[in-house]
Amino acid sequence: MLVIFRMALRNLLQHKSKTIIIGLFIAIGVTVIELGNGFLEATNRGMERDFRAHYTGDVVISAPAPKNSKMDLFGVSSMSLTEVLQIPAIEDIDSVEEVLSKTEGISKQTKIISSKALFMNGDFADFQMEDQNYMDIPVFFMFAGESPSFYDTFPVVNLVEGKLPTPGTNEVLVDVRLKKKFETFFKVPLELNKSYIVAGQSMNNTIRDAVISGFYEQPDKDSSMYSLIYCDPSFARAFAELTYANSFTQELPNEIDTELSDFSEDDLFGDSFNTDDFGIISSGTNNYDNILGDTTLRDELNKTDDGAWHFIILKLDNPRKAESFISSLNNTFKENNISATAMNWKAASSTFSSTVEGIGIIFTVLVIILAIVVFIIIMNTMTISVIERTGEIGTMRALGAEKNFVRQLFTIESITITVLSSIAGTVLALIIMLIINCCHISLSNDIAKMLLGGGAISLIPTFSSIFGTIIIITIGCILANIYPVSTALKITPLKALSNGDN
Repeated sequence: MLVIFRMALRNLLQHKSKTIIIGLFIAIGVTVIELGNGFLEATNRGMERDFRAHYTGDVVISAPAPKNSKMDLFGVSSMSLTEVLQIPAIEDIDSVEEVLSKTEGISKQTKIISSKALFMNGDFADFQMEDQNYMDIPVFFMFAGESPSFYDTFPVVNLVEGKLPTPGTNEVLVDVRLKKKFETFFKVPLELNKSYIVAGQSMNNTIRDAVISGFYEQPDKDSSMYSLIYCDPSFARAFAELTYANSFTQELPNEIDTELSDFSEDDLFGDSFNTDDFGIISSGTNNYDNILGDTTLRDELNKTDDGAWHFIILKLDNPRKAESFISSLNNTFKENNISATAMNWKAASSTFSSTVEGIGIIFTVLVIILAIVVFIIIMNTMTISVIERTGEIGTMRALGAEKNFVRQLFTIESITITVLSSIAGTVLALIIMLIINCCHISLSNDIAKMLLGGGAISLIPTFSSIFGTIIIITIGCILANIYPVSTALKITPLKALSNGDN
């Protein structure tokens, strides 16, 4: 084997031009793959660290997602174009909390309401668009946590001005990025302790006055999190449609008046239609305010449900055991017929994490295309190289070398050039990563942050990625070597020697 290895090195040195060409293709391919893997690794780690620490915790418990839809901490996504689905409240939250009270491994626990809304400056319908960008419309996510456990679980440490919202009020804590958007779009300042209009983005068109209690910066300045405000649950429940009507299902009465069903369309809409027949609106002196009868129950049902919550968020003593914890918790819910489900941080933030996964898929496709191109180039180059060396192969065969010996020789040549080129590509990738990380490149655009999973451009190499890339590239080069070697071995020694003489 040592003899074959020495012969392989000698052959590579004798054919320097082809060795360099093949080596460059391999090195560049390895560099691109490892840079891409380093970027995805850094993005995933950064997003996980940010969201677990500041938004999702380690485990999020919610009601099951509505049928044919997906749900996370930031809303419900559905294929329906006619209905805007709201996040459902946890139905039997007392049973869920009872289960959690008997579960070990929980370090912190809080409840939260999530919704989406926008700031308005007066009547938005009368607002005239001039040179404003629609991307500057002050839309935001709304988080309302249980006090004081929420701020104990997720401390808002970067308070720039003002204070946290006072419990039981309509005060809101505003992201400084949202403040900038509001001022850019409406061309008026967003001031502390002043009242502004907040409009919901649901079908109920909720509008409320909100007082700015303070401004804050995101704990991670490079976070992919969208503009976010913090407020009291009593304020958020109206925008989240957490009313008693949505929390409880009313039973129909035993007897239903079906008097109208006995009439035909002509009776109802013809010229002979007489409202006096039904004892409702007529030309008499009826009080129109009493048409709907007693609206006390309706008014009560439209009040916000003070006990309704969207999510329970947990931080664990050992975050590394989150997956097993979630599996055990879901089994417990199922065994006790509790309508709730637990999910990890990635599922709870799929609005953001899915974009990174999409970029990962695109990168994987590009890598596959690159690998195919490099594979074809290497195979063609080796085919030409082997054909040019038919005389050498014929000489070795004439001197008694078996086919297996020749095949091993070319295989070792392929492995040698692949490993050396992969190491060179890895070193180049590490140098580029070091340079990029030292530059501390950050993006300020919110859309770019969402798409890339954060604003910090950094790359993290991992041993598994480097080792896996080298193994895959080596296997690919060995496979690329099979066809040209097999073709050359089909040539008889006599014919190989005659071709070599020409």
